Amino acid sequence: MVPLKERRKKGRYYKMKNLKAVLIFSAILGLCHCGEVDENSMGPIGGEGALRAPGELRVEKIGDGEVWLKWQASGDEGDVLYIVYRAVGDGEAVAVDSTFRTSFQDRELEYELDYTYYVKSLDSANGESEPSNSVNGQPLNNLAPLAPTLVRAIAHHSEILDQRDIVLDWAENGEADLIGYRIYRATQEGFAPSSGFLRSEVFEPRFVDEEIEVGTVYFYIVTAVDRGGKESPVSEVVSDVALPLPVLVAPVEGELTSSRPTFTWNPLDEARSFRVVVTTEPSSGEISNIPLTTDTSAQFVGRVEAGNSLVLEVGRIYWWKVVASTQEGGVENSVSRPASFKIR
Repeated sequence: MVPLKERRKKGRYYKMKNLKAVLIFSAILGLCHCGEVDENSMGPIGGEGALRAPGELRVEKIGDGEVWLKWQASGDEGDVLYIVYRAVGDGEAVAVDSTFRTSFQDRELEYELDYTYYVKSLDSANGESEPSNSVNGQPLNNLAPLAPTLVRAIAHHSEILDQRDIVLDWAENGEADLIGYRIYRATQEGFAPSSGFLRSEVFEPRFVDEEIEVGTVYFYIVTAVDRGGKESPVSEVVSDVALPLPVLVAPVEGELTSSRPTFTWNPLDEARSFRVVVTTEPSSGEISNIPLTTDTSAQFVGRVEAGNSLVLEVGRIYWWKVVASTQEGGVENSVSRPASFKIR
């Protein structure tokens, strides 16, 4: 299990990439305007008509691990790039990011450190402006994340695809200091999150549980965790089960059957619906349009093409399989082995 603290390294990597792009852009502009006055420009930096510094920089919000900034524009939107400078404590201010907007959200900050900011404008005609006024803020860790929402669990069991798992996903949390999620699993409802039930820790809002047994119902809850170690309330409980493979009963493999056969198979506990698929090859060429059923039998219905329903041809061999589902809408869970039949 990868510790959630590794997420911080990932976030800092992408910030460094943004910072390098800003510095390269600034260096190019500096080479273009160093010691020269373009007759088509408004003038050199600091001279008459020079680019105005951003005005009235202010802290709009301070949250858990984040500081939001807002300022007045130096020019038309899209024409001016703004460089955000930040100092930590008594340290020197360095460029941390750039934006064409007049706002910036500085996230993934350390708690209880004092951050000081100013902003400069940058355009291709005048280079970089004088700095704006300075503001400072100190992010804290007052709140735990919100509980994850829209959690789903969908099981799969297919021998053909060599797949046996339960896939969980949920809506991504939006907290600035979020570091990841914890997934807890049990084989009974009503359990509370604890180390004994902890199944995994993940960075992204998705988890594939491959350590499962066919026929066992698994229950899951998910929590969100911030960099300060605060854990959210639990999500709603979700569950699913990898169903055994349906066993095909009739038509019997290799026997002749009517041109509109009735298919039957064994019942499965926990299955909510079944779908029969008829094909012209063992694994392709679907020609059926048989509705979902909660029963363990279904009669052939052909797919409609050019306004006509397809019919099974005398003397031809076809294949069929049953897809079992535990979800609404017949989402695939387990799939039987295909069997052949021939129309008499």
